[in-house]
Amino acid sequence: MICGFCHKEIPENIGAADGEKSCGACLGGCRKIHCPYCGYANPAPGFLSRLLKKEKGKDNG
Repeated sequence: MICGFCHKEIPENIGAADGEKSCGACLGGCRKIHCPYCGYANPAPGFLSRLLKKEKGKDNG
């Protein structure tokens, strides 16, 4: 995964790579992957793909 802010490669074993676990860095947990280089909270790939699928479903029906 590439960080949306600093554009560096984020290792796949960092944080919520599967989109289901919280990152552990935020109180209450979040579903984001924090870049180890700049700290930017990137949306987890699983969460983002589910959101996009939901939006596409609204457009078609």
